[in-house]
Amino acid sequence: STGPHFNPASKEHGAPEDENRHAGDLGNITVGADGTASFTITDNQIPLSGPHSIIGRAVVVHADPDDLGKGGHELSKSTGNAGGRVACGIIGLQG
Repeated sequence: STGPHFNPASKEHGAPEDENRHAGDLGNITVGADGTASFTITDNQIPLSGPHSIIGRAVVVHADPDDLGKGGHELSKSTGNAGGRVACGIIGLQG
């Protein structure tokens, strides 16, 4: 198991542009009919070095769209009510 969202500041679940959000709240991606996705994320809350670095952490793709903490469901403020986990990987640097 990968565990909960990366949240070193103990904030609520939210959208990538929200100030009050888990550091690991990276938003939704679009997946093509063939099941592949390609995306780039630029984010000011997730460092590549230091005690809260995201290097070596997991990235998880969920089955459903994330409601970004605004859905009113009991899981909205913790997981975005995004459904089951369907894919995962590890964040690393490529050089």
